[in-house]
Amino acid sequence: MKTQLYDWHVENGDIVDFAGFKMPIMYTSIIEEHLAVRNTVGIFDVSHMGRMWIQGEDSEKFLNVLVPRDLSKTAVGRASYTFMLNEQGGFRDDLVFERVDENKWLLVWNAGNYSKIIHWINSNSKLIQNFHKLDVLFENISQSSAMYALQGPKAETLLKRVLPEDLSPPKSWSILQTMIDGCDVIISGTGYSGESGYEIIILNTTKADNQKAVKVWMKLLQEGAEFAIKPCGLGARDSLRLEAGYHLYGNDISEDINPHEAELFFPPFIHMNKPYFVGKSQLENLKDKPLKKIRVGLISLKKGPNPRPGLKLYKDGTEIGIISSGGFSPLLNIGIGMGYILPEHNTEGTLIQFQVREKMHDLKIKKYPLYDPDKFGKSRKV
Repeated sequence: MKTQLYDWHVENGDIVDFAGFKMPIMYTSIIEEHLAVRNTVGIFDVSHMGRMWIQGEDSEKFLNVLVPRDLSKTAVGRASYTFMLNEQGGFRDDLVFERVDENKWLLVWNAGNYSKIIHWINSNSKLIQNFHKLDVLFENISQSSAMYALQGPKAETLLKRVLPEDLSPPKSWSILQTMIDGCDVIISGTGYSGESGYEIIILNTTKADNQKAVKVWMKLLQEGAEFAIKPCGLGARDSLRLEAGYHLYGNDISEDINPHEAELFFPPFIHMNKPYFVGKSQLENLKDKPLKKIRVGLISLKKGPNPRPGLKLYKDGTEIGIISSGGFSPLLNIGIGMGYILPEHNTEGTLIQFQVREKMHDLKIKKYPLYDPDKFGKSRKV
């Protein structure tokens, strides 16, 4: 599959296969694009992600059964991050709901789970069949919209330039319905880089008629030239989220991993006081049982092979876990990673190792984010 910007990506970037889509891995270099987001601003085409309207008088009631977060607490004009779980408490996906109106929601989910989530919501689930009399309607707009992520410390200044004069960019986890250059958009104060920024959904644009998608993309690049904006590919998106400690579905969370193990078992992501949601009983059964593994951040002590997914982790020669994500940090100029280890070793600064070609390489356990939050990221003070 291809996004509506595919021709532009082919002309300007390096294309790879990702989650069934032809996507740019980079345009200039992963390091340049990564540092642009940390220092100024970058823009990503994330149109490969799924998007669906869910609306009707019973939409909140219906969705509150599907997810562990209490969506009744999500006000109109706000966005909420949460999960869909399976009956064993594992992750079907992590996703964002935007409450556009009292009875109208916009669901955004991961490209890798595109078909799975559509199937879970629309078809052969017993849960859906039990609710067939509810007033809930679904409209998949993944192919009739585009989606961009504008991220970095200059993202707000840039967005102000393209909005109508009487509007300000939405605050973190707020949403705004407006127009950019004559195109209908929904903007949310969200993103997956660790930096402040926005995700912009361009409505009513298709592959056959992609003028709106191209128009908004080019407008943002044009207005961002003063800040040395960089179009960014999947490579920088991965290294940015890894520095920030954001998990990747399929690597760091999956159907076989639960929120206790992923260290995501806390409000507001999960409200255990809800009467019911899929996976609740299993999470209750697990909460008082010792964990067998726990997610941790990892940072190399010196230059050498970077941590890579699938490599085993060791402590004093004994296997204690596995790396789920890893690579090079352009900001820290060192290898970083994420992994799962035995909980008894989960102490900040603990030294562990991974093995490459029969040689051990040192890592230390580090709380996220891996960068200095006073200097970088959405909480920066300088």
